[in-house]
Amino acid sequence: MQDPTFWCGEGQLRRAGVLHLCVGAVVAVAVPLGAVLAMDPPLGVRAAVAWPTVALLGAVVLIAVVALGRPWLSRRAGDTPLGPWSAAVIVLTCAGVTGTVLLLLLPDGPAGTPLAQLRPPAGCIRDPAQAGCLVDRSLPGYDWIIAWYGTGQVLLLAAIGAVARSGRRALAAPIAAALLLPLGVAWIAGWLPATPPAPQRLDDWMLTVPAIALAGGGLLLPRTGPAAPPRPGQPHADLAWGGRGPAVIAGFGWLLGIAYCSGVLYWVTDRLTDGNPAGGRTGVVPPLPVMWAGLAFAVAVLALAGVALRAGLLFHRLRRQEYVALVPADNTLSAHDRRRCRDVSAYRALHRLVGEHALRLIGWYAAVGAALATLGSAAALSHVPPDVTAVTGWPTVVKAVADAGDTLLGWLPVAIAAVGLMVYRNDTVRRSVGVLWDIGTFWPRAAHPLAPPSYAERAVPELQTRTAGLLALGEHDPRRVDGIILSGHSQGAVICAAVLLQLPVRWRRRIWFFSYGCQLTRLYGRIFPAYFGPDRLPALADALRGPSGRPGWTNFWRDTDPLGWPVTAGERNLPVHDPDALHPTGGEVADPPIRNHSAYPDAAEFRRERARVTWLLRRGVPSPRQGVG
Repeated sequence: MQDPTFWCGEGQLRRAGVLHLCVGAVVAVAVPLGAVLAMDPPLGVRAAVAWPTVALLGAVVLIAVVALGRPWLSRRAGDTPLGPWSAAVIVLTCAGVTGTVLLLLLPDGPAGTPLAQLRPPAGCIRDPAQAGCLVDRSLPGYDWIIAWYGTGQVLLLAAIGAVARSGRRALAAPIAAALLLPLGVAWIAGWLPATPPAPQRLDDWMLTVPAIALAGGGLLLPRTGPAAPPRPGQPHADLAWGGRGPAVIAGFGWLLGIAYCSGVLYWVTDRLTDGNPAGGRTGVVPPLPVMWAGLAFAVAVLALAGVALRAGLLFHRLRRQEYVALVPADNTLSAHDRRRCRDVSAYRALHRLVGEHALRLIGWYAAVGAALATLGSAAALSHVPPDVTAVTGWPTVVKAVADAGDTLLGWLPVAIAAVGLMVYRNDTVRRSVGVLWDIGTFWPRAAHPLAPPSYAERAVPELQTRTAGLLALGEHDPRRVDGIILSGHSQGAVICAAVLLQLPVRWRRRIWFFSYGCQLTRLYGRIFPAYFGPDRLPALADALRGPSGRPGWTNFWRDTDPLGWPVTAGERNLPVHDPDALHPTGGEVADPPIRNHSAYPDAAEFRRERARVTWLLRRGVPSPRQGVG
């Protein structure tokens, strides 16, 4: 994070964004193009359009693959040799898309299956009951493409987690799985010469679970890496999810993307069929993998409910423990004070629940998601829908759960739109979504041009410029300051830490860092150890240490703050008492508020420390010399 170009990655984003969008467009048009070429082999004019189009699209993929292997693509700033090729990739992509559209508009050829046979008969809108109107007319091969695409992404997630935990040596298992799975499919299909025939009952989907399990073996290798162990006296500071954080985060994003896309497909299907495929105007049927996504989504919702129940039980137990610690053994408190103790114990229990158990609960849910992704990949390759008709016994339960999942997925886009609307109308929803948005958009973008821009790419350089500008003022400038207290609350503490790591050493000596409501240890340090891990925060504390060895970092925390914890990295930790008292004092009639995550600057501990640090900064930095005579 000390790299000067860390927060200046627009150049890299533009370069990688061109490749990302162009390859995405190529993949999108490859689905209908491949289906047309397979069903209706081109001849004559169609061949003159089809094969140059394939060559153009293949050239785009080839350029992207070669560019990904070049080191200058990951350069955050500056010009790279990709410049002239960016325009070439754009032109080739546009030409390939144009050729695909033109091929789809040409009349059907004499060979293969005419596309006209895949269209509903005339008159289906007026009379959907006539023969052929409600037949499934999905694009041939589309289910197979989506199923294998999803399976490949599961293997990629396993590779990401394995490399993050154990380095490149862990790639052996995912690579072996990625090679053995296609070979097994080719063996079942009889495409491998000089090999014995596969058993009759062996199918493609039966190989999926063993292949993904083999790839997941890389996640179980011993951890290697430079991360230092937690310091003594720093509980709950070990790496989250055993160092598999990148795979967990990417996996949740992948699953949410699948859920949202499937929900949109179900919503569109319901609109086209009036909510009832049997009585709709056309037989619009979602792809087979999307059907299984509905079942997986229902199971995921049930698992989420189980995790929420477990969190509720933990909260109840922690609250009871904190209440016992607050109430004296002789129980001499008044009824009012006991009620206040219950309120305080709830906040303290939430503080412990988030800091001690939240990541573990998320890890359990991630394990359920991994199992669902594995089984879902196998089910999508089975060519059997989950909602077959005329089922009896336990398959009826599966069908009922799948139908419930389909309904939930259909309402998911509506629910997301409703949350987006409530963000503008409800402060509580806005704050909750804002917390997730702050965390999700803190890190700079590297490749995806459609990802929301990082606010830190603007906040960090601007705050750095402001700080450096004040410290660089001349001795006779009336705006000159002896030192600066850089104060950061919650996510602001993370931004301030990033700013301090970017500043030169000579200016860090004149800065004192105040952090409060800080998540650098329990959350950021455990999930992103390369930036805020046990070996990084002490480096930041040492960089702020003055010439006399005094600490230059004060961290405030409350045991009622669900998002603020101590930072034992060699700095000064100050616990803030909350609330000030259980009952009104000093002539007040209202109970002292429980401030939890807010109003740290109003605390007496904060004001005393600010006065002390101000005196130290003025004392440690020589004042401008006064003129003589």
